[in-house]
Amino acid sequence: MSEEEEIQKQTVIEDEKPISSLAEKLRQEKINKKKKQNKIIIAAISVSIISVGFWWLTKPFKASEEYAVCRTLLELKLPYPHTLYVSEVNDMIRGGLRLWYTYTDAFGEYRMERFICKLARDPETNTLNIEKLTMNKLEVARDEIASLNSALIYFQENPLVLNYPTALPDSLNDLQFQTNAFRRYKLNMQKIY
Repeated sequence: MSEEEEIQKQTVIEDEKPISSLAEKLRQEKINKKKKQNKIIIAAISVSIISVGFWWLTKPFKASEEYAVCRTLLELKLPYPHTLYVSEVNDMIRGGLRLWYTYTDAFGEYRMERFICKLARDPETNTLNIEKLTMNKLEVARDEIASLNSALIYFQENPLVLNYPTALPDSLNDLQFQTNAFRRYKLNMQKIY
């Protein structure tokens, strides 16, 4: 009888096991599916956060309309505007902007100078007017300012570049100059007679 009892126990256990294992399998599949969905959601959220952070770090910051007008006036005043690089923009206490810029002059020198531009908004026409322009410690003449004021109407109708310049690094070690661009290599160091 012990064999028969053993067989009956096995058949009873085998009969109960498929029913409980099927329910457990379905429950386990549901749990695994939920875990997989959670992993996909977490991965999508983390990728989107990283991509938005990368976009925010690499996008140029937008400046004010005054900066764009001052930069355009500076480009009009320089003899070689394609070499212009604005390195820093400061708001002045009494109003206006101070732009530190570098450019290459007619002799090929790389120069850094400042440009002070003070603008005021006309309340009636809502246009900008130039009050004062100072280029490297020299004030621009009033008649030239009057002619530039007449041209400011076109600046409002046409799109201006509103990107802030990238700032120069604070430490001298981080600055990288292309010193090889200005060197001349001598192939024949010694003359042979």
